[in-house]
Amino acid sequence: MLTKEQKSTWDDVGYIRIESFLDLESRDKLSALVADVSCWETSEDKWLIWFEKTTDGRRIISKVENFLEFNAPLRDLLLADHRIESIVEELVGEDARMLKELLIFKYSDSGGYRPHQDIYHIPHKLPDRMVHAIVAIGIDDSGPDNGGLFFSPGNHKKGVFPMDAGGVMYPEVADRLAWEPVTWKAGDIFIFDDYAPHYSKPNKSENSRRVIYLVFQRASTGGPTRAEYNKLKRAYNPPEGKVSNIDELKPPNGIFYRE
Repeated sequence: MLTKEQKSTWDDVGYIRIESFLDLESRDKLSALVADVSCWETSEDKWLIWFEKTTDGRRIISKVENFLEFNAPLRDLLLADHRIESIVEELVGEDARMLKELLIFKYSDSGGYRPHQDIYHIPHKLPDRMVHAIVAIGIDDSGPDNGGLFFSPGNHKKGVFPMDAGGVMYPEVADRLAWEPVTWKAGDIFIFDDYAPHYSKPNKSENSRRVIYLVFQRASTGGPTRAEYNKLKRAYNPPEGKVSNIDELKPPNGIFYRE
């Protein structure tokens, strides 16, 4: 499904964009299904939800994990045809399995994510590499103006960069890297290596930047299963419960920040 040029870009840069992966009907359906998820209540044993407090004192949804098994139309839209899985397997060169999914809403006045790598086993103190490829599915257009991603091309080949206990690259390390913004349109997919350094700024625009991330492992990995991961997530990074204090919201992870 991929061209030689796309595979070469993946190897050299650490990420690729595939334009118009979803047709207009699918894009509209995806947006509506995500809007439905944004209205879900918190759960003690199913999906995981985190919120943010805006600068004007409102609580807005920030991130959701483990939601696909509770929304069959959304799961089928993304996974039933196996196209995404097949592309990932082409890139990693073997069978792959999906470890997790997350939905970041990035509404207007939402926070950003400091420079990091999506390697997971470092802040979680796990012995094995958990992740090998991440697929971002654009629900809205994404760019620097609405909190889009910046990547440091080619640095996925340099292993683990020095970082703090929360998974944030040390500023003196991140400042030495060259960064470039990546953009996509709604319906595009953007795939990146878990070692590719990246960050995003807070969304200061009036436009949301909703995106679903599907996180894949090589099938040969010794990493945790999906169920094991979700158990680890609740233990290391608890979501909000039924009752939450807007001034003491749980952060979605160690790399999240607000200005």
